Amino acid sequence: MGYEMILIKSLKRMEARKLGLALLGGFFVGVVACFIFMTVSTATQQLSNLPYVVNASPVAESSNSSQRSGRGHGTEGSNPSSDGATRTKQTSSSTRDDAPSGGQAKASNLESEGDKKTEARQPSKNQKEEIIESKQPEGDKKTEARQPSKNQKEEVIESKQPDGPRISQSTKSRRKPACDLSNPRTDVCDLEGDVRIHGKSASVVLVTDRRPRNSGRTKSWRIKPYARKFDKAAMAHVHEVSVRVSNGLGGIPACSANHSDPAIVFALGGYTGNYYHDFTDVLIPLFITSRRFDGAVQFVIETINLWWISKYEQILRSLSRHEIIFFNSDDRVHCYRRVVVGLHSHKALSIDPTRAPNGYSMVDFTKRMRVAYSLERDSPIRTGGAEAKKPRLLLISRQGSRRFTNMGEIVRTAEELDFEVVVAEAKMGSNVADIARVVNSCDVMMGVHGAGLTNFVFLPTNAVVIQIVPFGKLEDIARACFEYPSEDAGLHYLEHSVSEDESSLRELYPRDHVVFRDPKSIHRLGWNKMGEVYLDKQNVNLDADRFRPLLLKARQLLHQ
Repeated sequence: MGYEMILIKSLKRMEARKLGLALLGGFFVGVVACFIFMTVSTATQQLSNLPYVVNASPVAESSNSSQRSGRGHGTEGSNPSSDGATRTKQTSSSTRDDAPSGGQAKASNLESEGDKKTEARQPSKNQKEEIIESKQPEGDKKTEARQPSKNQKEEVIESKQPDGPRISQSTKSRRKPACDLSNPRTDVCDLEGDVRIHGKSASVVLVTDRRPRNSGRTKSWRIKPYARKFDKAAMAHVHEVSVRVSNGLGGIPACSANHSDPAIVFALGGYTGNYYHDFTDVLIPLFITSRRFDGAVQFVIETINLWWISKYEQILRSLSRHEIIFFNSDDRVHCYRRVVVGLHSHKALSIDPTRAPNGYSMVDFTKRMRVAYSLERDSPIRTGGAEAKKPRLLLISRQGSRRFTNMGEIVRTAEELDFEVVVAEAKMGSNVADIARVVNSCDVMMGVHGAGLTNFVFLPTNAVVIQIVPFGKLEDIARACFEYPSEDAGLHYLEHSVSEDESSLRELYPRDHVVFRDPKSIHRLGWNKMGEVYLDKQNVNLDADRFRPLLLKARQLLHQ
């Protein structure tokens, strides 16, 4: 009996221990289960807060590298994923309107320059950081994208401008203005967001609710929006436009008119009125800057110049479908989502396709001229064959200096070589549409160096330009003005350098004068003195025997 009682007591102790261990084990399992549940819930919530996911493919790049460097040449686009819930930020290496000119800054989220590394930080409660490496199309580059925190989220809307590169727009003015002052030909500011223009105060303001990280960074500029920055004499007649950024704390004009399309602000000062400068300083830069918008852009001109607007009305209408706003006479506040102040310019009377949006070139510009003036001919006639028509030769006649003094002899020589000759005079008040139709009807255009040769922009592609270069070592100047631009436009170029015997200078100076012996010494006296001697005082009497082979060469080029 005593043994049985001892056994019963032992069993009771064992059952109590087992029960205690079971309760302890159950409690531990419950704690582990709760921990796992909370961990999974937290991870799920963090993933659901992400506005987009960076795709670590070879073409995925961060758009925020511009926040670090402020430079770059690419544009942004968006590629929605198959389920529509994920967006990838992708940057191409294509050039925008602000072409790469010595490291130009852009007013947007741009691709990182060179082989620089940028970081992608995804802020969370425990400040976790994740680096996503990707490879850009032009080489191996590391990019990092910073994900906005929960209370900093901004939805980025990717859109594509008509006939142009894809542009990123933010509902809270994520893009900051960039004023590129590095181009020796022009200064340009490109602003996106809440942009306000007040004409009478000559000011353009980008309103943003973001404070700059670098408080010492310049946030205002003064721009002369005329594409001849290197020429002090020309720029002296151009008014400044104030461009600044404001955080909206005060001094911000209220909007009088809201516009859905972008605006381009430019001036008509400088050498406006000279036919050559109208194209090289205004019309070609305006084409470079505006063409990608395919007409969905408004021109805001700093100066009222109604006769100039009337003269080139057809060109302006081919580039913009909106009415022109004159800057200095408008007291309203015009508000836009994008404004470009200044015009992009690459070189004299031409376009660099590697720096222009969509690779636009002078061939594209001349095509636009044919559209603007409804010109019929895209190509010249081909000589040869029994029923071939005579090629038409346009002789540009000048009044005053650098005129042909033996025009009749020149016409007879050309007709002997089976040309149909047309003589036209380029006057300042000439109707551009009439001139364009005459030029486009011809296959060869010839003239002494001067603004009249600018009319090559109306010739059909593969036509021939013949430049007569006055005596005085002017070949370099003449070629820069018309050889390179005409070749860029898809034309054939020929030139004839005037000899001493063909120059009227022999009637003004003895043959042993420094004007003949050492023209470069006259050049060293400055542009005004050189121009006075070799441009303002010289006329041309062409030697038919010297000139005839050039006309034959022109016929051969048309036969190719």
